[in-house]
Amino acid sequence: MKPAINSGSMARAKIAIRKTIIQKREKLDNLKKNEKSIAIAKRLFAMDEFKKSKSVFCFLSSPAEVQTDWIIRKSLGLGKKVLVPFLDSEEESLQVACIPSMDIEFVAGPYGVREPTSKFRKATNFSSIDFIIAPGLAFDSFGNRVGYGGGFYDKFLKKISRRVVRVAIGYGFQLLDKVPYTELDEPVHFLITEVTTLRCLNSKGVEV
Repeated sequence: MKPAINSGSMARAKIAIRKTIIQKREKLDNLKKNEKSIAIAKRLFAMDEFKKSKSVFCFLSSPAEVQTDWIIRKSLGLGKKVLVPFLDSEEESLQVACIPSMDIEFVAGPYGVREPTSKFRKATNFSSIDFIIAPGLAFDSFGNRVGYGGGFYDKFLKKISRRVVRVAIGYGFQLLDKVPYTELDEPVHFLITEVTTLRCLNSKGVEV
């Protein structure tokens, strides 16, 4: 399914989507965020693909996002290897680091996103990842996602085999009928909200 709008229109459409979703997220109080985050985590844990995984990559959530600390703690408790992202500011690319627990010290990265301190920031090979939990602002049932505009996750996902399971998590209102995308954007295989676990299909009904 090819993009139906030009790059300028697409950029404006993505900006509008980001603004709308961010405003909706800001209206969620902590209780609602926690309730929805727990429901999303339970759906994730129920996935056969998660149960079978040995090495899980998971983003470190901001206060506004689906809270991933529970997911990371549970994964570690199950004996899984957990990798989290940090930004290589020189190369402007995401790297991954293996963390032993969530009780280590974290710092704010260049864009204010949590990262492990330098002590736990030894870059790990991407090939060890077999399950990915990715963030985003908006998604559709085709697996397309709208991120924050930096393109870091799209570049990161392009370096990883399509066979590696990719799951995006978000609140129900982040699932839209269709989001704009280009060939530079990388789709996900599953989308989980507090009310659904969706296996993404392309326009021909084939799993992405």
